[in-house]
Parts: sequence; C-alpha cells; structure tokens
Amino acid sequence: MDINSIYIHEDIINKIFGLLNFNDKINFTKTNKISFFLYKGMVRNEIFQYINHDYLLFHDCLKRFKYTKEEEIMLMKKSLDVNTVFNVRGEFYDIRFIFELCYYLRSYFYKNIYKKCKMRNIDTLSLMIKEICNSISFNRYETILNVEKKMILYSLKRNFKPILWKTNDPKWIYLVGD
Repeated sequence: MDINSIYIHEDIINKIFGLLNFNDKINFTKTNKISFFLYKGMVRNEIFQYINHDYLLFHDCLKRFKYTKEEEIMLMKKSLDVNTVFNVRGEFYDIRFIFELCYYLRSYFYKNIYKKCKMRNIDTLSLMIKEICNSISFNRYETILNVEKKMILYSLKRNFKPILWKTNDPKWIYLVGD
C-alpha cells in the first residue's frame, strides 16, 4: 500500500493498525481511500467489543457510524447482558449502554425488545427500559433531565456515586451530554 508515495507492505500496516487505539484507527482510515475501504468496517464493528465494557468508546461508535437492522438487533441483545455497579446503597444495573441504544434507536429498541416480550425473566430491567423510552425527548439535554426525575433510573443520575464497576473505564462516566 502506498502512503504518501512510500510503499509499505500490507502485513506491516495490519500490525500497526492492530496496535492503534480507537481514535488513531479512525484517523488512520482517513489517510487515503485504500485505508478507508480496508479498515472502516473493522473500526465500525469494534462497537461489539465496547458494549458493556467501555462507555465512551461505545457512545462514540454509536454516534459516528450507521448500523444495519441486524446489527442493531445484535447490539440490543448484547446490551441486555447488563453489568452490575456497586454503590454504598447497594447493587444497581449499569444501564448506560441500554440508554444509548434507546436514545439512538428511539422506539426501535422498545418495539423489538420490550414489546415483543423478549425480556420475560428480567422484570426490573424491562421496567427500566420502559422508563428510559418514556424519558426520551426531542433533544439529549431534555432526555437527561427527564431521566433525572425517574428514581428507577438511579444509576443514570448525576448524583449516583459508584464505588465498584465492571467496565474498563478508569473512573465512572456519567451520561454524555452532546
């Protein structure tokens, strides 16, 4: 592959690409057309690694890329494998990932997961999803304000102070307000 008129073998470029972090991979795909078409799909599909593990990168992928309906359904199903978060008050679900899917997919998440009864054994989580979907407003700021009013969505609130979580985030990250 030619990069700025210098030939570099594809195996070397693949190894270098594998060592880059997410933002560098995105910038790398923008260097030329060949790298864009070769690596964009790989970067786009990293969302499946980030779901329930890295909130900021998951949010960035969801915001940056478009996904097919099949991929959205896979993301919805994978998001239901919710991590728990510990607080001085007890144990809570980490529903930030479900919130992002509900927000970006709007009513599609609600119709395909909650309405079709795919959540028979997860009563509390289904109530949370219903409340998240009811909280969605015309913009993100209003949606987050609506979430703050719902006690069942306590783990999404700004005053939630976790002491132990299972994601890769070095510190707890609250909902990102665009």
